[in-house]
Amino acid sequence: MSEKLDKLRATLKKEQERRIKLNNRIEILERRIQEEDSAEVNEMVRTAKVTPEQLAALLRQSATATPNPATLSAVGATFEKEVGADED
Repeated sequence: MSEKLDKLRATLKKEQERRIKLNNRIEILERRIQEEDSAEVNEMVRTAKVTPEQLAALLRQSATATPNPATLSAVGATFEKEVGADED
């Protein structure tokens, strides 16, 4: 085989391996984002002291309107005092 063809095949193999590594990294990052998003939602629910029934009502309301303090109050959610940024 020609030297040029061998170089092209070697380059292709190298780039395919690079793509596999990038795809793996992307999957890891997507999983981490999903985990962090879930943790944030859990923390918001705990902070708001929302019962499962109140959360269900809030989710139903959020399908037609953006949740805001008034929406949360409508389902009976209460809030803990926010922690300052320097206390994290």
